[in-house]
Amino acid sequence: MNARHTAALFVLAAAQALPVRAGPDGSAVLADKSAGSTAWDRTLAVPTIYRNPENPLLQELAFTGQIQTQYAYGSDDSGKFGTAATPEDAAWGNIEVRRLRAGIKAKLFGKLSFLNLTELYPDLSPRFYKRTPETYFTWTESPAFSLSLGKSELKFDREQEYSSKEFPLFERTALGNMFYGGELTGMWAGGKGIAGGWLYQLGIFSNDRRDEWSEFEGGAMLLAKLGCNYSRLAGLDLAEIKLQFLHNTEPGFTATSGCGSSPLYSNCISLSNELNDGPFGLTTEWLWGDGEAGRPDVVGFSAMPFWNLTDKLQLIGEFEIAASHGDNGVILPSRYEALSPGAGDKSGDRYAAAYAGLTYHIHGHNLKLMSGARYSHLEGGPGGGDFNGWTWLAGLRAAF
Repeated sequence: MNARHTAALFVLAAAQALPVRAGPDGSAVLADKSAGSTAWDRTLAVPTIYRNPENPLLQELAFTGQIQTQYAYGSDDSGKFGTAATPEDAAWGNIEVRRLRAGIKAKLFGKLSFLNLTELYPDLSPRFYKRTPETYFTWTESPAFSLSLGKSELKFDREQEYSSKEFPLFERTALGNMFYGGELTGMWAGGKGIAGGWLYQLGIFSNDRRDEWSEFEGGAMLLAKLGCNYSRLAGLDLAEIKLQFLHNTEPGFTATSGCGSSPLYSNCISLSNELNDGPFGLTTEWLWGDGEAGRPDVVGFSAMPFWNLTDKLQLIGEFEIAASHGDNGVILPSRYEALSPGAGDKSGDRYAAAYAGLTYHIHGHNLKLMSGARYSHLEGGPGGGDFNGWTWLAGLRAAF
C-alpha cells in the first residue's frame, strides 16, 4: 500500500464517521453537522462516538489519531543526507512517516480520563500493529491535583512537555535528544494554580523502555517539577518559569536490543522560562546532565522565539548551544545530521545549531504545514569528527 492509498484510507474513514450528541433521554443520536462549526471543525470532529455530559458513567468516547510526515534533505562537505535513508518500513518513498497512530480516548465518572495510542506500520500491510507508546488513566480532582497511572512519554524538560502535535519544531534539540527517556510505565501527580500561580509534578517510572508494558527491570526514573506562572505580575498573556529535576537510578540500561537505552546521565536539570504576549513569544531553557558510564557531563542552552504573522501563519526560530566537560560528550542528532557520510563517530565537544521556518495552521495544531532550514556545527574532540552542514525540512502534521 503506497502513501496515496494510505492517506485515502484515513480520509475515507473520517468522512464516513458521524459525530453524535446526547438525545433527550441521554442516548446517542446523530449531531447536526452544520450547527456552529466550520468545514474543518466537522471533518476533524467526526471520530466522536458518544458525548453526553449528563451521563454519570461515561461522558465522552472518541477515536483519536496522528499522522506526521516529513521530508529532509541535507548537505555538508562530505555529501548529502536526509529522509531518503529512512528504513522502508518507516517511510512512504523518500518521506519519513514520523508518526502514524490511532487510538481511543474517554471521559468517565466526571473526573477520570483515559487515553490509548497505538503505533501503526506506515504500509499497513502485511503488518498493521507496531507498538503501544501511550496508555494511561488520569484522575483530576481539581486543577491543584491530578493523578495519572500507565504508560506515557517521560516529559522531562520543556520540549517534552509539548504534545507531539503541538511541538513547534520538527525535532528536539541535541540535548533534548540525549536526555530523552522514551515511553515508560509509571505513576505521576501534579497540579497548577496553587496560591495564585504555583505548579508542581512528581513522578516515578520504570526505567526499561519497551514497545509494550514495562517488566520493571533496570531501576527507576524519578521526576520532580516546581514552577510559577507569573503572567499577572509581568502583565503578559503568559509568563511561566519552571525548574525540573530527573534522577536515573541505572543510566544506560537497555531492556531489549530493539528498544532504545536509558539516557547515560544519573541526574539532569532543566530551568526554563516561557513568555507570550500577543503575536510574540519566547521560550528559553538551560539544561545540564551528570554523565555516567563513560559519558562526560554536558550543559546547554536553547532559545525558541516565534511571531504569529497572521492567525494562521507563524514564523518560528530556534537556537541552541551545547558543550561537554570531557571528550566527545555531545552527540550529533540522529535526525538528520548523523546520517551524513562524513559524520565520523557522531560526537564532539561543542555544538551549535539554528533553525528558522514557517508553519501554516490550516486548522490550528490539528492540521498544519511546516517548512524550514537548519544549520548545525559540531566540533570534534580527540577521536571525534567535525560537522558543518545545512538541512531543509518540510512536513505535514494532522491530528484528531
